[in-house]
Amino acid sequence: MKFTVNELLRAGSHKWNEAEVDAVTLRNLNDLVRKLNKLGFTPPRTATSCLRSLADQKRINPSAMGSCHLYGAAVDIGDADGKLKAWLQTSAGKAALVECGLWAEAYDKTPTWVHLQIYAPASFNRVFNP
Repeated sequence: MKFTVNELLRAGSHKWNEAEVDAVTLRNLNDLVRKLNKLGFTPPRTATSCLRSLADQKRINPSAMGSCHLYGAAVDIGDADGKLKAWLQTSAGKAALVECGLWAEAYDKTPTWVHLQIYAPASFNRVFNP
């Protein structure tokens, strides 16, 4: 599983250009890419959503207007077969989340994707309820 900043900018309904992104968001995206690529899960996966505009966030989940997606600090990765989710629940997957500095949304809340982010949620739980 290897990602690029350009791939993450193009994931979702808005296809961002790097020139549209401020320095803080670009730093978040670069950090996210580095951490995702260090994770160690090898079967290919596709980012389905990453950076979101306010309008997209209101449409997708208006109750989460503080979402890390708004700052390029979160990604949803397609996982229809559940293999990434299953791996993240193994001891190796759990250790990888910690080592890479990633947090995951509760797996039962994301039926066909995995949400990963670079910032700890308020609970500080590695796998958290949204």
